[in-house]
Amino acid sequence: MGRGGHNGGVPKIAAATVAENREQRKDALLHAAATLIERGGAFTVAEVAKEVGLSRTAVYEYYSSAAELIADVLIDELTQWSQALAQQTDPHHTPRQRAHDWISGVLRYVADGRHALLRSAGAIELPENRREQVDVLHRAVIAPLVDTLADAGSADPVRTARYVWGVVEVAISRIETGESKADDEIAAVMSFVDGALTTTFADTP
Repeated sequence: MGRGGHNGGVPKIAAATVAENREQRKDALLHAAATLIERGGAFTVAEVAKEVGLSRTAVYEYYSSAAELIADVLIDELTQWSQALAQQTDPHHTPRQRAHDWISGVLRYVADGRHALLRSAGAIELPENRREQVDVLHRAVIAPLVDTLADAGSADPVRTARYVWGVVEVAISRIETGESKADDEIAAVMSFVDGALTTTFADTP
């Protein structure tokens, strides 16, 4: 996560101003929530308060429920993932190469272990208004591929991107279960997509 990551201990809170203190407390809550999600999924406000060293009342100053906090963890991580994929999908590359950039970016993220947080948090019921935000960000993860396919002349880039995502999800599962190594899955998905989109990528190397 961009808020200092979620590995290791909970960040210490030692700010010079009230505003900085509030921001650091919120960072610490997100960090603790991510840690608890990775340990076992859902958690209570009392558990995250204990993890950070605050009272439950203090946590409620920032979040009305554990579900709201979990939603922010998801939103934070998905925002960073989608931004990273947009940066990794080089606009100066050909559509075929950009598709490869995106595939590699997605599966490297999984291989690094970060997708496990999203998988665990995604299985937890969220408030409806936050679920809509999460759904928008899930679409943002696929957006670089949609743009790439549109530039390549795909008749329906959104549908095609969703088909590709289905293949990528299989690769994600194989990597996370240890069935296959990331490098092998990346190469296999790229080869599959190249074959499936031969016509789309006909004019690109």
